[in-house]
Amino acid sequence: MLLFLWLGAAGVAHAEPPTAELSRLPDGVAAPQIDGRLDDAAWEHATLLGPLTQVIPTEGAPPSERTEIRITYDRDALYLGIHAFDSEPEKIIARGMVRDGSLRPDDRISLLFDTFHDHRNAFLFSTNANGARLDGLIENNSSFKSQWDGIWYTRARRTEEGWITELAIPFKTIGFDPTSGTWGFNVMRNVRRRNEENRWASARQNKFLIDVSEAGDLTGLHGLEQGIGLDIKPSGSLAWTHERSRHRSFGNIDPSLDVFYRVTPSVTAALTVNTDFSDAAVDTRQVNLSRFALFFPETRDFFLQDAGIFDFPIGGHGAVNGLPFFSRRIGFDSDRDDVVDIRAGGKVTGRVGALNFGFLDVQMAGHRDVDPKNLAVGRVKLNLGEESYLGLISTHGDPVSNGTNSLFGADLNLRTSRLFGDQIAVLRAWFQHTTTSGPVGDDRAWGFLASYPNDRWSTSFGVSQIGEDFHPALGFVNRTGVRTTSGSLRRRWRPVGHWLRIVQTALAASMVTDLGNDLRSLSIAPTFLRLENQAGDFLALNAAWRTEVLKAGFEISSGVVIPEDRYDFGRLTLSVGTAPSRPLAVQLDFGAGSFYSGHIRSGRALLEWRASKHLFASFELLQNSVRLREGDFTTRLGRVRLNLVFTPDLSWETFLQFDNVSDSLGWNSRLRWILRPGEELVFVWNQAFDVQAYDFRGNRANLVGKVAWTFRF
Repeated sequence: MLLFLWLGAAGVAHAEPPTAELSRLPDGVAAPQIDGRLDDAAWEHATLLGPLTQVIPTEGAPPSERTEIRITYDRDALYLGIHAFDSEPEKIIARGMVRDGSLRPDDRISLLFDTFHDHRNAFLFSTNANGARLDGLIENNSSFKSQWDGIWYTRARRTEEGWITELAIPFKTIGFDPTSGTWGFNVMRNVRRRNEENRWASARQNKFLIDVSEAGDLTGLHGLEQGIGLDIKPSGSLAWTHERSRHRSFGNIDPSLDVFYRVTPSVTAALTVNTDFSDAAVDTRQVNLSRFALFFPETRDFFLQDAGIFDFPIGGHGAVNGLPFFSRRIGFDSDRDDVVDIRAGGKVTGRVGALNFGFLDVQMAGHRDVDPKNLAVGRVKLNLGEESYLGLISTHGDPVSNGTNSLFGADLNLRTSRLFGDQIAVLRAWFQHTTTSGPVGDDRAWGFLASYPNDRWSTSFGVSQIGEDFHPALGFVNRTGVRTTSGSLRRRWRPVGHWLRIVQTALAASMVTDLGNDLRSLSIAPTFLRLENQAGDFLALNAAWRTEVLKAGFEISSGVVIPEDRYDFGRLTLSVGTAPSRPLAVQLDFGAGSFYSGHIRSGRALLEWRASKHLFASFELLQNSVRLREGDFTTRLGRVRLNLVFTPDLSWETFLQFDNVSDSLGWNSRLRWILRPGEELVFVWNQAFDVQAYDFRGNRANLVGKVAWTFRF
């Protein structure tokens, strides 16, 4: 550990981050009206930030367009007025407008606030020339959680010189350290038609905006008030359901209550009663060609809010086997794809000094033969230095049986962004142990990962082990009794003054053995070449060679069983795509090769049409044609999205999905009207159809209307 910290401090001297001292609005000067005009007297008293610096495509160069950023505050809120000048205003790209929709294809402004000045966690707010709102939480310098929704205000307006946006962020919305007058801060502007990125701080290609440790400082923040810190959010839903298979229809009215109280400016307690998930987003369907259970991410707001505090990284990006806590285990019967009522729940999250913590307790109703259950999880992290931490996690309860289950885990995350001056390095180790009623076996899991995730070079190496009887009842595990060794290496070039923006090659490999070191799976996946031009269009050639040693047969498709044996197979995949900033964006993937005892041909086509800020449509088709000795089959999965966005506060989103494995089509249509931030109406229409020989028969329909209101004190 001492060697690691020494390496972090060694090397080239690190540049001092920029600093700006804020001016508070004088008494008698009204807060600016958020209308996108910058003509209020308040802006005359605001602090004007220094210039931005280009990061991409040319590190350290002046931006192609000027940006003026003004910041001021009073006791209630922080105010920002930003004039994004543009010499060709008719070429500004701004097609996104839906709340929390992706703004990556657009010209946009993103703002980072490290309100505890801990150099690792922050709030992020993004907007564009349409006044769209996207917000979220940055956790541990490495991940962005867009599921967090705060109450804040913004308006934007196009001008002959570019575009203007104004923002007001109430202090009731964000936690902060009241004893410190300094916040970490960064701002990023993207000029999308040039694929250009500019920042106030950390203007280096090896850093990302979410590297909170690289942010600059805002000083002079004093006398901030949050009232008594109480938000009361009552809601109610009216639902009607028709089930054709059971020949019945029924309706119900469900009131719900959420209460949030800031015990201190840095600690929040939340209470939910009769939690309502009727307006939650539907799962995105997947087709499973493996013998292991698929992972579906959480979509419910109650569990997504502050979810980052419960994160327990167990490996590289996307690793899920062995997660100690997976909130979809609560309030959801995965065996029957059915919702289980949550009667009440409580949550406390926050920071006290160097300690970060989160505690969640939920009372779940009984279902099938399972009694009502109390389920709990606790997570604690102790900050070490500027970027590292030591953590503990504990869970209790089994939502799918009447037995008992508990888990204890610990993790150590050592991170530096100062290796050799400005390079990032991470060392991570973790351990878990479960206790379950019944026979005792190998119920432990552990792992470690060393990574060097940088722009020009990126590499990682890790080992993990999951015991045969490891059973996290509130977590996720789909393969036990295995040891996994994995590694990756990527090299990226950024040619200067060339039509190519990125040239990249990579290699990823993993080996899975049983605990007796007998091979079970082997994967070698090279990216021979990936090219990306200045606009963002790309071409890639990938391969994947695999070995699977089956100790038992498994049914890969209806009536097609792959028998016990060793199988060696591989596939080549060619991918080509256009930049998402284009009005019509296309991505095509074509793959072919051997597969178990035969061959496979796979394809994916994605078409996205951003007609205007009011209309977005996409079509996606995935197909696998498999020919095996044991039988032939073809899987198809289709997705269609249609979004009508009338204003930044009023949208109608429709999502259709079809797959020929379940022979069903799902329809989800959601009308959302945000009367003002914190007050909204939502109407949801879910419809499921059985599809057999093109005979569409609706077997379940569900209509829901929901109103939610937030009262702040």
